[in-house]
Amino acid sequence: MRTAIRVGIVGVTLTVAACGREGTGPGDPTATMDRDVALFAADAAGQDVELMRGPGGRFGLGLGANPGAFECTTVERNGMTLTRTCAFFDASGTPQSAYDPVATESVVVHVEMTGSLDRGDWGSSSVSRIRDFTVKGLSGSETSATWNGTGSGTMSRIHQTRDGGEMQMDMSSTETATDVIIPVPRTETSWPLGGTITKFVSVTITGGPRDGTTHERNVTITFDGTQFATVTVGDQTFTVDLANRQHMGRHGMRGGRPGPGGGF
Repeated sequence: MRTAIRVGIVGVTLTVAACGREGTGPGDPTATMDRDVALFAADAAGQDVELMRGPGGRFGLGLGANPGAFECTTVERNGMTLTRTCAFFDASGTPQSAYDPVATESVVVHVEMTGSLDRGDWGSSSVSRIRDFTVKGLSGSETSATWNGTGSGTMSRIHQTRDGGEMQMDMSSTETATDVIIPVPRTETSWPLGGTITKFVSVTITGGPRDGTTHERNVTITFDGTQFATVTVGDQTFTVDLANRQHMGRHGMRGGRPGPGGGF
């Protein structure tokens, strides 16, 4: 049995396919948790793409990508503070004192992000993320660059439950980015040509009928050259529009829509 659920979120479209699972109808807490994790992972992946000098989308971090420089500064964008430090290397692996658009072959990038995000009806969230990336293939007249790395992060959000109370979701994650290929030069449509970001996500709930419980999910995000990334959570598959991430929420869902407060 195959159940297809169309999830139309304001600013983000998730297409959900659940195969052979019992109890994934409206209000099912397991399906609801998968959606929340998918949204959390998709939003972080969109930020990762922008940090990799890919497009930021209409509601990204607002970072540019100067082809004659490499961004290693502290900036504030859209409620987030980003601190970036970089180490530069030529083709032989020799350290460089600064980025050279011709001679620099690879860059090791450390990023720390803290702040809050407003994602519309999905709510405002406090966010803390750390990323360590290595990008290679920069020397000469390159047409793409390949990114690999690891990261971790947390996010907390509060929303109303069905009975009018409050529930807090604290999400923490670790991630690995593998061979994410970003076209060069950066344009508004230079989305990753391939590669994956895998995550392990842990969700702890405070308040509501599931107070004190912790839930774990494995997530895979796959890129295919378009602004639509595939996010797999358990046995559910979502398609996410990385170009429109600000209004991440559940209003506008069609089919399988949980009740107010996310069904918890």
